[in-house]
Amino acid sequence: MNNLVIGSSSEIAKELSDKMDIIAISREDFDIKNLDKIDSFVKGIVKKYGKLDNLIYIAGIQNIKPLRVMKIEEIREIFDINFFGAMMFAKAFASKRVSNPNSSIVFISSVAGIEAESGILAYSASKAALNNLILGLSKEVSPIRVNGVAPGFMRTKMTQIYTDEFVKEIEKRSLLGFVTPKDVADVIEFLIKNPKITGEIIRIDGGYK
Repeated sequence: MNNLVIGSSSEIAKELSDKMDIIAISREDFDIKNLDKIDSFVKGIVKKYGKLDNLIYIAGIQNIKPLRVMKIEEIREIFDINFFGAMMFAKAFASKRVSNPNSSIVFISSVAGIEAESGILAYSASKAALNNLILGLSKEVSPIRVNGVAPGFMRTKMTQIYTDEFVKEIEKRSLLGFVTPKDVADVIEFLIKNPKITGEIIRIDGGYK
């Protein structure tokens, strides 16, 4: 199967590569902020590898700042990568010339898109928009299946920007402990393999309250 993974430098992508063959796209391969070039980029991938079976969109960025000090450019970048990039890759993938029958899309969202936290409002809002995209897109592009995974806090390169105090507080609220990239990769694999699940956002957060 041809599994296109956007955000291949993430720890989740590395776990996926142990489970399945992936076409791995990193920021070095393509700048997601070039939204108007995504369609031609995906067509180039299909020309090289053949039609795609699954799109797995992992790419995402955070910026921990109170809204009052955030610049509009910073907010735009978060939305370009976390939301608009996801939408445009899905748009390209939905073409019959790009994806095979019985194909699927899985987006990596976040618990922050369901339960917003102060200090990451732009990130939370971008993931909330992504959640809405998942629900609507599953209806619009059926029979392509569209699902999401909403992880809780994970110890990854992206979350190293959090203070120790913040991490300890999140740990207290995670009843079953922190989620790992492998946990998330397992859910992605489940969604790809199950032919009867669409329009779902599976929350995996260690019981975060």
